[in-house]
Amino acid sequence: MKRHPIFFHTMRLPRFRRLLLPLILLLVFTTTSYSIVGRHATVPPLPAFVMIDPGHGGYDPGVMAGGIEEKNITLAIAHQLNASLQARGIQTAMTRESDIDYANDGSKGSSSKRSDLDKRIEMTQEQQATMFISLHINNSPLATRGGAEVFYSKQNEGTKELAALVQAELHQVPEMSKRDSKPGTYYLLRKQDIPSLIIECGYLNISEEKARLNTADYQKQLAEAIATGVERWLQTQQ
Repeated sequence: MKRHPIFFHTMRLPRFRRLLLPLILLLVFTTTSYSIVGRHATVPPLPAFVMIDPGHGGYDPGVMAGGIEEKNITLAIAHQLNASLQARGIQTAMTRESDIDYANDGSKGSSSKRSDLDKRIEMTQEQQATMFISLHINNSPLATRGGAEVFYSKQNEGTKELAALVQAELHQVPEMSKRDSKPGTYYLLRKQDIPSLIIECGYLNISEEKARLNTADYQKQLAEAIATGVERWLQTQQ
């Protein structure tokens, strides 16, 4: 069968219209293409605002082993977690982005620690966060194996499931010793009225785990696992 060529212009148009038509078609094509690309490129936001709390900081190094300080590792993981959650369309904020603390001037001992924690809780409430995650590193002479542990607040319905999902994702991190999520009575958990977790990302007194915790690659793996668990839980809430 003989094929007939297809022509877009089947009638003669005034000269100015013939010049204008290609411009109109180009504009329509460009706008449509941009809209399609934009829809696929944009991550749909999830209904959450996560406050990320890198444990310790400033005057308080946290646990230490072999020159490695908890406050530096938690901050590094927090930055990775912040980026991973945002990439998933989850709004975030951090209680600290550098090596600082919030202890009241002149305070000492337990009072300085309490004022520091109270400020982090206050920041979470001021930002109207809907989830709180505090990152820490463990160090126990009684521990014979490493592994991340997720502690959750019992005050909020669903927080147990959130903790379980995050713990399950952490189990997928290579060389991770498997531990269970469990309820915690920590001050930061008791004083929050939103789903809240304290995540002990590993043990500094376990030499192999200490070495991993001090590497950017392992820190990113931990952050990605936590972010995936959070995302999975949020999807169940929609």
